[in-house]
Amino acid sequence: MAKSIPALQYLRKPEDLPAAPVYAVYGDEDYLRRRALSVLCDHLKKRGLEIKRVHDLDSIAPLLDELRSPNMFGGAAAFVVSNRREGPRHEASSRFKEEFAAYLEKPGKRNVLVFDAATWQRNLTVPKRLEERFPTVVAEELKPWDFSAWDQIVQMQAGVHGLTLERDAMAALKEAVGSSLARAESEIAKLALLVKGKQVKAADVAFACGYEGNDVTFALCDAIITGDSKSALLHASKMAGKAETGSILSFLGLLRFQLATLGRVALALAQGAPEQTALSSAPRLREALKPRLLKVAKGLGRTSLVQALGVLLAADEDMKSAAPDPAALLISVVHRLCETLHAGQTKAVSVR
Repeated sequence: MAKSIPALQYLRKPEDLPAAPVYAVYGDEDYLRRRALSVLCDHLKKRGLEIKRVHDLDSIAPLLDELRSPNMFGGAAAFVVSNRREGPRHEASSRFKEEFAAYLEKPGKRNVLVFDAATWQRNLTVPKRLEERFPTVVAEELKPWDFSAWDQIVQMQAGVHGLTLERDAMAALKEAVGSSLARAESEIAKLALLVKGKQVKAADVAFACGYEGNDVTFALCDAIITGDSKSALLHASKMAGKAETGSILSFLGLLRFQLATLGRVALALAQGAPEQTALSSAPRLREALKPRLLKVAKGLGRTSLVQALGVLLAADEDMKSAAPDPAALLISVVHRLCETLHAGQTKAVSVR
C-alpha cells in the first residue's frame, strides 16, 4: 500500500504531489481535509481542469461516462466526489464499490477523479486499491500534545493575511479557540482587520477574540477583576435585559470565586511575593488577562477587598429576603464593585 502524504506536509509543498488521474483527500481533521482539498483543486485548475462538484450520487453511470469521455467543446475536468456516510446511507465508495474498483483499474486519460473523503475506511476495496496506485493526502486529527503542528498550521493561516503571531499570541489564540483550527482561521481573519501592523501580540488576541453569543457572564466577571469598568458596565447592561433570579445567583457565585482569586493575588503581592508567584494563585486565569489582573491587584488593600466582599454579601442577602428586581440588582452590584476595585473609571460610563 502506498504511503499517504500528511496534510501538513502537502500544504507546505503542494507541487510535490505527482500528477495522476485519481486522488483522495481523507481524514478526521475536517479543517485540514478541506484546506488540502482546496489547494489540490487550485493546483488542478492551474493544469487547465474545470472543477465539478458531485454530491448525492444516485447512479454511478453518468459520472463514469463523463470521466471516460473527452470533452468535445472544452478542456478536461476534475470531478470532486463527496464521500461521506450519512446515517444509514453509505458513502459513494461503498455503494458503488464494484464500479469504482473497475474504474481504478483503467481510469480515464484526460479527466480526473477526486474523492473528498470525510468517510474513508482504508481496509475496504475502493480505498485500499486507490491508495495502492494513486496519490492520497491524509488529514489526521492533531494530538493534544502536538503543539508544533498546531503552531505551524496557524502561522500558515496567518501568513495568508500577511500576519505573524508572537509566541504569547499563539498561546492566547489556542486558549481562545480551544485548539479548533477552523475557529482559529476565522479569528485570524478578524485579527487581519483589527491589528495595526503585521505582528500579532497577545493583547491583540485578547481584544479581538472575545466572547460570543448572548451569555456574557464570564466576560462580565473578567472585566470586573481586570479593571475594565467600561466593558463591565456594558456587559451588565446587556445581561440585565434577560436577568432572572437563577442567572443572578449563578453570576454571584462565579464572581465570588473570581474575587477570591483576585484577593489572593493582591495579598501575595502585598507580602512582597514576585508577580509570577502571586499569579500562581490564579491557575485558571487566561494568559491574556493576567497583566491586567496584576495591575488591579497592585492597587488593592485589605480594606478594598473587604468592601468588595461586602457588596456580594449584601446582594446575596437581598436575593434571599427582599426579592429585588434582578436587573436592577445586577447593575447595582457591578457598579459598586467597579467603584470599589477600580475607582474613577465608572464616572466616564453611563448605563442606560
